[in-house]
Amino acid sequence: MEEQEQNKRHTYDNWRIVTEADFVTLFIKTWFSFVATLRELYPDRAKPYYEATGDKPYLSQYRKEFADNYYFLLKYSDIEQELIRTYRRGLKMTSEKYPRFLVDDFHRINPAFKESYVEDYGAPGGYSGKLRLVVRLSKDTAAKADIISTDKHFLSKVKESNVISSTTVQVDDILRLIIQNIEENPREIAETGLLITFYQFFFRIIASDLVAALEEKKNALTGKGNKQVKQVYSLMQSFCMRALEALKAQCLDPEISEDHKLLFQLPTYEYTQSFGNLSGVEEQRAYLWFITFAYRLRNALFHEIIDPLDVSWQIIFKNAYLVLKHVVEANVGRLKLCELLKESAPKVVESDFRNAPPPEIPISEDYQASFITERVELLQYTKDGAKVFVEMTIICKGIRYRVKCNVRWNEKLKNETVKNVQIAKLDITNLDGEVSTEGKDGQPTENE
Repeated sequence: MEEQEQNKRHTYDNWRIVTEADFVTLFIKTWFSFVATLRELYPDRAKPYYEATGDKPYLSQYRKEFADNYYFLLKYSDIEQELIRTYRRGLKMTSEKYPRFLVDDFHRINPAFKESYVEDYGAPGGYSGKLRLVVRLSKDTAAKADIISTDKHFLSKVKESNVISSTTVQVDDILRLIIQNIEENPREIAETGLLITFYQFFFRIIASDLVAALEEKKNALTGKGNKQVKQVYSLMQSFCMRALEALKAQCLDPEISEDHKLLFQLPTYEYTQSFGNLSGVEEQRAYLWFITFAYRLRNALFHEIIDPLDVSWQIIFKNAYLVLKHVVEANVGRLKLCELLKESAPKVVESDFRNAPPPEIPISEDYQASFITERVELLQYTKDGAKVFVEMTIICKGIRYRVKCNVRWNEKLKNETVKNVQIAKLDITNLDGEVSTEGKDGQPTENE
């Protein structure tokens, strides 16, 4: 049967299939190229092969510096379609075959989550004040919810602290149940499907716990004269439901930032619908999401058996290759420019000193100087420009001078200037070759 199907295919179909399969190998070659650029960019992270810890040390540093050092070199619109295709197909593949990675690869828990909802209330019997419901991530992935009252009359009546009721919910347990359900019933989930399901479970559990706790307190009031106090507890139960609905709506509102959400989508809410509408910060997050996902694809090739003729894998690796190639080309361009800046900086200093000699060094047509480069270090190369530290020895009229300075370029890498010049006289070399130690005090610091 399989042989008959193959015979039915046209020759061009077979060529198309093997061509698409080539993108799997192109991706991994490009990944190695990417890592090679990171090793050049961060040589201090390199270790001997027998101590190597993988690519993570380079990736970690790259991610930290991405916003300042790399984003401005990339043009997001050039690979936006490919990145969104990678995301869409990656999400589909993950939900259908590897749901255990859904949270780590496409979502993030906000460790600083803390939100509240407040209402004023009044009840018969002179009870009034503010009710506040606070939900926060208290420790690891344990979320705590508290109902707080400011009504001193009520608190003294029921002999309570201002925290009327509390409950704790394990976020990991909820996510584990959701993933288990997806594993037992394999299916493609909607882009925001996990978020919606999570928040429904999360706030439902909190509501059930808090309302039940308040009901228990209300039922414990068996004596006469507690009717109005019970009404306050009922009022709190209603408040609890309204407050939790409001917080759930906030967590699912795309207009509200991730700082106010317990679990949020990476790189941004409804990313596949965002074509042409991302801010600069969101574009950066999209790139960083991709780098993390590309590392996952790298691991899939190393540790899983990938079918190179599977159409879904072909689409993922083809588009991931094109995005990664775009990133590698930007890294290579940066490396070349950095080398060019380091080569140019000593020449800029020499030209500047010859055209406008500092008063400490008597350079003139009669007294030419020799310039010896001792050290060059790139201090900065961002969208705002570049800065290179230069340390030189200048010999003029038999006197050695140690010069330390910074060479700066503007955002277009033009209009270079020499700044923070520090000059120290090192020694005087006499005609017979003897060296005087005159002028060794006052060594300058290396740079600003």
